[in-house]
Formats: sequence, C-alpha cells, structure tokens
Amino acid sequence: MTPELLRARIKGGEPLMDLDLRQLVLTPGDYAGAVFMRCDLRGVNLAGVDLRDSQFIRCQLQDTIWDGAQLDQCVFHGSNASGARMRAASIKEMNWSDSQAIGMDMSEAQWVSVNFVKTDMTDVCLKGASLKQVSFTECAWGKADMSGTRQEQVLYMYGDLTQALLQDAHWDGVVCVESDLSGQDFHGQTLQRCQLTECRLEGCNFQDALLEQTNFKGAFMRGAKLINARASRAMFVYADLQEAHCQGGRYTQSLWADACLDHADLSGADLTQSILHRTRCNGASFMNAELEYADFSYADVSRADFRGSRFMRTQFHRALIAGTRWGNKAGVLEKDPLLFEAEQWSAGRPTAPRAGY
Repeated sequence: MTPELLRARIKGGEPLMDLDLRQLVLTPGDYAGAVFMRCDLRGVNLAGVDLRDSQFIRCQLQDTIWDGAQLDQCVFHGSNASGARMRAASIKEMNWSDSQAIGMDMSEAQWVSVNFVKTDMTDVCLKGASLKQVSFTECAWGKADMSGTRQEQVLYMYGDLTQALLQDAHWDGVVCVESDLSGQDFHGQTLQRCQLTECRLEGCNFQDALLEQTNFKGAFMRGAKLINARASRAMFVYADLQEAHCQGGRYTQSLWADACLDHADLSGADLTQSILHRTRCNGASFMNAELEYADFSYADVSRADFRGSRFMRTQFHRALIAGTRWGNKAGVLEKDPLLFEAEQWSAGRPTAPRAGY
C-alpha cells in the first residue's frame, strides 16, 4: 500500500483491518484519525508522522519507531509494542490499555495526561522523561529505568516498583496507592507533597531526602532510613516504622498519631510541634531530640530514651512511661490539667437515651 492510498483511506474514515503493513514506507504528512485493527506494523518507521487521534487495536507494533511522532489523543488497546522506540516524544492525552510495552525506549519523553492501564512496562526506558498528570494502573515494571525523570502529579496504583531504577528522580505530588517500593534508594532525592499511603517501603533509603508535606499514612516502613531527612509537616499516621533510622531528621509539625515507632532511632531529630498521639514508642530513642511543644498524649513510651532531649510544654498526658529514661524533665507536662478536667467531666456526664427508647 502506498502512503497516498493509506492517507486517502484514513481521511475517508475507513478502518484499516487485518492488514500486513510491514513493508510500508510512510512519507511525511497528515495521517491523523487513523484506525488500525489487528494490523501488522512490526518494524515500521513512523518517526515524525502526524498520527494524532489515531487508534491501534490489537496490533503488532514490535520494534516500530515513533521518535518525534505526533501522538496526542492516541489509543493503544490490546497491542504489542515490545522493543518499540518512542524517544523524545511530546505527547498529550495518550491512552494505553491491556497492552505490552516491554523494553520500549521512551527516554526523554514529555507527557501530559497520559494513562496506562494493565500494560506490561517491564524494562521500559523512561530515563530523563518529564511526566505530568500521568497514571499507571496495575502495570508490571520489572527493571524499568525511570532515573532522572521529573514527575508531577503522577499516579501509581497497585504497582511493584521494587526493581525499577529511580535514581535522581524528582517527585512532586506523586501518588502511590498500595504500591511496593521496598528497598528503593531515594538518598538525597525530592519527594515532596507526595501521597505514599499504605505502600510497602520496608528498608527504603530516604536519607537526606526532601519529604516535606509527604503523606506516609499506613505505610509499612520497617527498617527504613530517614537519617537527616527534611520532612516538615509530613504525615506518618498509622505507619509502621519499627526499627526505622530517623536520626537528625527535621520533622517539625509532623503527624505521627497511631504510628508504631518501637525501637526506632530518632536521636537528634527535630520534632518541634509534632503530634504523636497514641504512638507506640517502646524502646525508641529520642536522645538529644528537639521536642518543644510536641504532644505524646496517650502514647506508649515505655523504655524509650529521652536523655538530652529539649522539652518545652511537651505533653505526655496519660502516656505509658514505665522504664522511660528522662535525664532532665524540665518542660515535660505529664498531665494536662484542662484536658484531665474535660475527661473527668465527660466521664461523669449521663448518657443521653437514643430516640425511641
């Protein structure tokens, strides 16, 4: 088929079905709006071609070349594009579903509002790419290379990223939902305003990382390294941080309610104005920590070590303190008189009957 005939059929609104187009040599031009169904395009060079608003349904696209192609609003469904090359492509509103992108080279790409659903991204290369408002739902990753990427408002849902390469990646507003990033090394990287709720982060290295306003609610972070992390206003509510290494971190105004910090090391950390209600801190170290206006109300700090810590109106209302090592307790408030009075009043208040009883 000649490029002219192909273009005529596309512009005539004719779907291209069950065609072997492996010998196709396209000339520059407008091929936008094409519909390819069950076509074989393996090895075809589509670089620089205008294919905006096109659809590739159950097509064979292995080893195709798409460098610089115009692919805005394109749809790839049930297609196999393993080994294809889509380098330095600036794309908006592209959608992939139930497809294979194994080993694709998408490095230096610039994507906005691109979505991947149940697509195999194993060993894909996105090195140096810029991703904004991109989503990946139930995708396989393997050893995908996302090093040096800039990601803004990107969504990962139910993904295993344990083997992905994320060195020097910059995350701003990235959301990971029930994803596994165990063992990842984010040393010195930026992950600010991110949502890592209920993710597996066991053994992750966040040393010297920028984590301001990042949400780790319900995350599994046993043994994680947050040494010297900058995590002001971060949220660790319900997170499991047993034996975590948080020495010297800046956690001012952070939230730790109901978190588990058993045997964690927060020595030298700055927890000024932080909320640690109901935390489990059995055997944790807060040596030489900054704890001004921090609130450990109802927490279990049994056998915790606070020697050398700086207190100022630091609340330990109804906290469990058996075996706690204190040093100088100046500034510690073991009971909040006003809160205690309110609790006494509430306990003595008669229970109002329910309507109808």
